[in-house]
Amino acid sequence: MNQLPLTPNNWSEGLHQACRHLRMNWPAHWEGLPRILTLCQQSLRLEQTTDDDTIVLNQFAQWVAHDIEQQFAGNTRPTEPAYHNRLHTADVLIVLTTMLHILHATHAAHEDNTWSSALLAAAVAHDYKHPGGVNQFAFQIERASWQGVQHIAQTLPSIWRQRIESWILGTDAQSVHLNHQRIADQVFAWEAPWAQVLLNEADIYVSATSEFGPGLSDALAREWQCAEFAGHTRVATNAGRADFLHNAHFSSPTAKALGIQVQVEQQLTSLKQQD
Repeated sequence: MNQLPLTPNNWSEGLHQACRHLRMNWPAHWEGLPRILTLCQQSLRLEQTTDDDTIVLNQFAQWVAHDIEQQFAGNTRPTEPAYHNRLHTADVLIVLTTMLHILHATHAAHEDNTWSSALLAAAVAHDYKHPGGVNQFAFQIERASWQGVQHIAQTLPSIWRQRIESWILGTDAQSVHLNHQRIADQVFAWEAPWAQVLLNEADIYVSATSEFGPGLSDALAREWQCAEFAGHTRVATNAGRADFLHNAHFSSPTAKALGIQVQVEQQLTSLKQQD
């Protein structure tokens, strides 16, 4: 992948093209998270920054991306979960990059780059060493992901280390509704609660699309079956798909610009007609 096919006149189609390209190369011709992250950073011109915090955030993200890829190098690589794998992390990175392009064009501010670098860093790390399956108690997997990258995060300024930790913990599915409530009826601003919502939306965006979502539901069913979680029998059915879409939250101006809620409603209508 030499460039991200982000097309300002049609953000949604550019995003879908990028996701298609990822899947053409997964897993046999995988180019690696560091390469995909670099393309995201270059697309947003984050590598051109002279701001110290942004530079350190970019470096942290790259170190985590390299560490993840290193885990799957050689013949002793572990089995990757069917859903929470490097492809999912790449999806989240590309969705966030598209969202950030839209925000840079519509909500320009002098701190855009630092927040953008921090969000990409959180996205790379949010499912670090995800074991597959679901939490047995609140924040179980998310806290383990943060603890896994904590030694790398020691280079970060304390405020950004705290924010990234909070955002990763906030990807626990049980937290998402409250995260959206916190910004309800508020105008977008570069603040931690809004950044959390952007990460939450990017985390589920591709799963909510009509093109990629059903296949990802199947992948989640396989992952949950391996983890012996009973929900695997329902998640990829029409009823399970409808449950997910009913509970998919999209509040940001970028989600509106991408038209994802329209896709969600169209799928729900189609699923209802199949009952």
